[in-house]
Amino acid sequence: MRNRLTGIDKRLAITGLALLASSLLLVTGLVSIFATLSDDNVDLPSEGSLEEILEEHEPAPAAAPVEIDEPDAVAPIRIGIPRIGVDASIVVMGLDAEYYPEVPNSGAEVAWYTFSAPPGRGSNAVLSGHVDWYYWGMPVEGVFYHLRELQIGDEITLDLEDGSRLRYRVTGNVATAYDDPNVVDVMDPTSKDVVTLITCGGTWQRDYSNPNGGNYSHRVIVRAERVLNLASGQPVGGN
Repeated sequence: MRNRLTGIDKRLAITGLALLASSLLLVTGLVSIFATLSDDNVDLPSEGSLEEILEEHEPAPAAAPVEIDEPDAVAPIRIGIPRIGVDASIVVMGLDAEYYPEVPNSGAEVAWYTFSAPPGRGSNAVLSGHVDWYYWGMPVEGVFYHLRELQIGDEITLDLEDGSRLRYRVTGNVATAYDDPNVVDVMDPTSKDVVTLITCGGTWQRDYSNPNGGNYSHRVIVRAERVLNLASGQPVGGN
């Protein structure tokens, strides 16, 4: 598993992520330029609000950051979301030389970012996936195309490379304008064990001045909290 980039202040990394918000899930003009799959704002989710998500899971204390290079930290390898039929592999990704998040090279893969917490470590594990993809001359659904349909209480599972499985329940599913400066806050550490899933959504806005040919109007953000085994009081699938 890759370690945190050495010598990089986390706030600088997150700032780079915010600057990339307009093309977070687009890859060199091949994704979304031809897409018409998610072009109606009425399909945007409204399971809570961005403010509620941020208030529900307060930031972790600055004095106790989650270090992803801890020896017992384990990377996720697969994600399952039964309601929307997702059973996808996870690739471990980080920041490039410009401090921008790397993105999956396939519309079928999900990225877990090493600048966020490892799943199951008591903080916020951030994952992203494409809403659509360009394949053999045609736009097709990406792994997170149906992410906007998730409802509070839906299950998300993460399989880790040590063979364990973590279970989460959706606590919020919201859409926010792609240029909302507060959207970056959903990637901050949290005081609870959660996952944050991000994709594009809303209306495709063509812009020929944009190297990607345009941009989606919104980002869809799902927040889910780890499920506890009520009988033992221990996290399900915990280590």
